[in-house]
Amino acid sequence: MNKKITASLLFIMGLILGLLAKFNYTTGLDSFIYNFLIYFKSPMVTTFFKIVTNLGSTWFIILLNLVIIVSYLILKRKEILIVPINSCLSVIFNNILKIIIRRPRPDVLRLIKERNFSYPSGHAMISFLFYITVISLINKSSIKYKKIINGFITAIIIMIGLSRVYLGVHHITDIIGGYLISTSILIITLKGESK
Repeated sequence: MNKKITASLLFIMGLILGLLAKFNYTTGLDSFIYNFLIYFKSPMVTTFFKIVTNLGSTWFIILLNLVIIVSYLILKRKEILIVPINSCLSVIFNNILKIIIRRPRPDVLRLIKERNFSYPSGHAMISFLFYITVISLINKSSIKYKKIINGFITAIIIMIGLSRVYLGVHHITDIIGGYLISTSILIITLKGESK
């Protein structure tokens, strides 16, 4: 299938999921996943997820992007600039979609404070696009132990998403929607990079 069509379909799926979520058609799934995760609630699990969630926070992703930009200035490897470009795109699209969908935060026990709207999850969307773009660059490189590094990064992505649900600031559909939209952006930007 054409990459533009695939990206468009993923983006549309993300929008549709957001609308279904806004009008409470995903309540069953959202409640089931939240209840499953919060079943494991303990001080140790909460501390773990508070640490993990910071790996997708704005300040941490900005810090990682600064490292990428400094690496570019030292190595002069133009292809690594796709990482901060994708990070900027994810922030722009995330804010636009939050304004369009305007889904409230979950009405559950919140273990951390968050503002603004819920859909799509900024942590999930922005960190997913950042880390997946890094994985795509690793796959094109001659770095050793690619599978181990990629597995570790993938685990971080999944745990960031789960942390947002466990901490009570997002529904699982906010996370899935963020992943769908980020994947659509990735397909387009990597297609443009390979030209």
